[in-house]
Amino acid sequence: GVLEGSVTDAFPTFVPRMRAFDRELKIMQSKAKPKKVRVFAVPSRMAQRSSLSDDAERVDEDIGEMHFLVKKEAKGDLRKDSRVQDFNNVINRLFAGRGSSGPNRRQRLRLQLRTFSVVCLAEDSGLLEWVPNTESLRSVISDTFNPQVEATSIHRHGSRLTNFNDADMRNTFLKCQDLYFKKGNLSLATKKFHELILQNYRPVMYWWFVQNFSSPHAWFEARSNFAMSTAVWSAVGHIIGLGDRHSENILIDTRSGECVHVDFDCIFDKGLLLPRPEVIPFRLTPNMVDALGPSGVDGMYTGALIESMSTLRKNKDTLLSVLEPFLKDPVINLKSSKSSEKYKDSAKDSIAKIEGRLNGVYNLKNPNKRKVKRQDGYSNNEEDHANSTQLSVEGQVQKMIMEATSHENLVQVYIGWMPWI
Repeated sequence: GVLEGSVTDAFPTFVPRMRAFDRELKIMQSKAKPKKVRVFAVPSRMAQRSSLSDDAERVDEDIGEMHFLVKKEAKGDLRKDSRVQDFNNVINRLFAGRGSSGPNRRQRLRLQLRTFSVVCLAEDSGLLEWVPNTESLRSVISDTFNPQVEATSIHRHGSRLTNFNDADMRNTFLKCQDLYFKKGNLSLATKKFHELILQNYRPVMYWWFVQNFSSPHAWFEARSNFAMSTAVWSAVGHIIGLGDRHSENILIDTRSGECVHVDFDCIFDKGLLLPRPEVIPFRLTPNMVDALGPSGVDGMYTGALIESMSTLRKNKDTLLSVLEPFLKDPVINLKSSKSSEKYKDSAKDSIAKIEGRLNGVYNLKNPNKRKVKRQDGYSNNEEDHANSTQLSVEGQVQKMIMEATSHENLVQVYIGWMPWI
């Protein structure tokens, strides 16, 4: 049904209430196996009726449905997700304020983060608002095909890229990694990754926009939405050290093309503590670049990323004032005891890293450089000085994009991250 009243009304007269839960639920495919539940809603004026039906299926008195994700974290803390949503809301207000004037007013007005509600039932479990009309990046690629190649070609279907049961693909990627982690030859590992993986599993996401948005206007708007939302998430993700950006934690709105990120347990560079460290600032893999069109990252994406980083850097004090209580909150365990033994990183150090990024410093240090001694004629200490230099907004953006798309970095990440898609 259509909700009554204005969305700007602080105290709306119409508030939907839960009547009953659907007897069926959907188990998601990610590692935590969260459950999607459906709730039938009625107007608040009917919620107190004793005669109200409690049938676990749709009835005439229902005005609609509400969908939630019930999630229990094995090691994480959903309170972090809730706090990150608060932080994202602050950023959205900054973007909205910056859009009132200036030559790029139209673009700034469209820079925003899609947020959703998180209700914590305990530190490791809670209810998350379901983001409607979205599919995971992996699902989108899996359902896409390239119509310009022959029907029998191995490069036609995106499902070939996302098939993790393909033993040949997995073994080939692991052999590429072994060239670096076991033999110290990163140059050869990068070369083989390009030849054996990227050339054999080519991107197809460009065609998803063509196939799902038939009119030229709709296609252009969807691709623009994807480019700008991806850029905003790239900027924010790098600032707060957002990791675990595998293809199930990035959603695509199938109606607008907008990019939406979920699962914020791995923040403040926690991804660098993983057995296979996440050594990239954000996800910008071949299919995401392919979706940006012929100009790749050098078009609307870079422009939006520069605008995003510029706004964040100009509002550095506001962002640090929001993040500092979060980092110093003793209730939220930012580091597991096991990880802390390997890598001591206090709240003060985390704030210093974030402040450095807001000042233009690219300070994401690759822990593999300390663990693996290169045998291909290159030194791991060559970039130490460069990583402490304060860059302009444009210079910082170019550095971030270069690191995110570097094949040397992509070949080092965990195989389940699927860096080829």
